[in-house]
Amino acid sequence: MKAKNSSRINTIPDSYTAVTPWLISESSEKLITFMEAVFGAEEVPNSKIKNEEGVVIHVVVKIGDAMVMLFDSREGWNPTPSFLNVYVDDIEKSYEKALDLGSKSVTDITSLWFGEKVCRILDPFGNLWWINERVENIDPTDPKEAQKRSSTPEAIKNVEYIQKSLNEAMRIQQEFLA
Repeated sequence: MKAKNSSRINTIPDSYTAVTPWLISESSEKLITFMEAVFGAEEVPNSKIKNEEGVVIHVVVKIGDAMVMLFDSREGWNPTPSFLNVYVDDIEKSYEKALDLGSKSVTDITSLWFGEKVCRILDPFGNLWWINERVENIDPTDPKEAQKRSSTPEAIKNVEYIQKSLNEAMRIQQEFLA
């Protein structure tokens, strides 16, 4: 029975959203170093837990306003690469830093009709990242504006390119699943 003055427990912890990505890699610590350099991630203090063998069994990083949880894979586990979409302030800087740290470019930086530049990288851990930068405020739900902007030859060409490069990226990512 609840006490009359008991406070309600939040269903979702502060600073989290209802869905939180959880990345499993060979080295959470190396993946965190990558995310810090490329996306400005910050490890949440006191979130890292290691087991008796020194394996990371839980750690949390914050990228912008999003939390990402990680832990190390174990011997005999298959890789479990993820697909992540991240917004950055400077797509060129993030893209170049990711490549400098061993990522493969799978989609060059491309301007899209709905006011974003996007690129994709496959990081050294097998994760496929969509990196986005908002460059213009567009309302994609306005049918007239969406039709006008999405039907230009450049818009069509760019969407075709990002779809083709996604197909190629998915095939490349299979290397991590083999």
